[in-house]
Amino acid sequence: MRWVGNAALVSFIIVECIRSFAPTQAIRLSVGRFATPKVSSEPAMVFQEAPAFHNGIQCPFSSEDKGEAESVCDASAVHIAMTLDTVYLRGSIAAILSIVQHSDCPQTLIFHFLVSQRDVELKTLVRHTFPYLRFKFYYFDVKLVKDLISSSLRRDLEQPLNYARSYLAEILETCIQRVIYLDSDLIVVDDIAKLWGTNLGSHTVGAPEYCHVNFTKYFNPLFWSNSTLSSIFESRTPCYFNTGVMIIDLAKWRQQDYTRRIELWMEIQKEGRIYELGSLPPFLLLFAGLVKPIEHRWNQHGLGGDNAMGSCRNLHPGPVSLLHWSGKGKPWLRLDSGKPCPIDSLWVPYDLFTKTQFADE
Repeated sequence: MRWVGNAALVSFIIVECIRSFAPTQAIRLSVGRFATPKVSSEPAMVFQEAPAFHNGIQCPFSSEDKGEAESVCDASAVHIAMTLDTVYLRGSIAAILSIVQHSDCPQTLIFHFLVSQRDVELKTLVRHTFPYLRFKFYYFDVKLVKDLISSSLRRDLEQPLNYARSYLAEILETCIQRVIYLDSDLIVVDDIAKLWGTNLGSHTVGAPEYCHVNFTKYFNPLFWSNSTLSSIFESRTPCYFNTGVMIIDLAKWRQQDYTRRIELWMEIQKEGRIYELGSLPPFLLLFAGLVKPIEHRWNQHGLGGDNAMGSCRNLHPGPVSLLHWSGKGKPWLRLDSGKPCPIDSLWVPYDLFTKTQFADE
């Protein structure tokens, strides 16, 4: 167990002291200045154009003639960050439509899309599908995490883009002080501005907490048997929270350099395996018991079923503002296979997918 001997590394995380680290080498690219897209023989998906949604008279003034920098830094905007890739693209498009459709002030929304490949193609697709959407693309360099990722319970959790949420404070402009991060396998059925209006107070992260869940299962016995590591939770009562729906105070994140702290936990994981679930455990190590609790209605999670085997789930009791197909089963895959779960019918109205376009068509 070589990681136990790295006393300096462990000591830093346990005491969570504030130090200055070298800036993380994430790459931020302006719209239109992307790396050369990779040539791919993969067929492209085709989506129908979404209807236009406009602000009501009660909304803050929003000008479509603003320059890019001014628009991105708009203090009156609701900032939403998501990752985009070809695997989850159908889910992402549905999520975007649901957010815009249920927003009282859709023109105040700014989407920040993190991509790792096929930049130009994805940007064009989003623009054609949502002609009136305010958005910007950012390139996430997967080399930042490639050597830090360890194997996970599910292969899809090992994809480098899953870790982009840890680098939001480094990638987005410093003028953006807070952001809502959303996964691609969800739909929003309420005004996202209500979530945006959450007062985080002194907290860095806000998310629905689930304190009835057995928290110990997110780390293996090796972690819990090592008092040097497990003592990270001594001064708090940790509860599980899902990182697919978070409000993040980017200013506080940058001050505390949480990106580097997450990287340090990933280094410990590489040296001596202490968890099984991809990018989630480092967030739990840093924030569990310290998050600003948000109403459960904003993450009705687990609708994708169990991690190990497919299963259908029902909504949790209570009001619903966001439905999240976290887990192994995704609604578009179950629908295409002819074996949908009843809950998947709630996702269908937001599906803009029309067909798969092959090169010879």
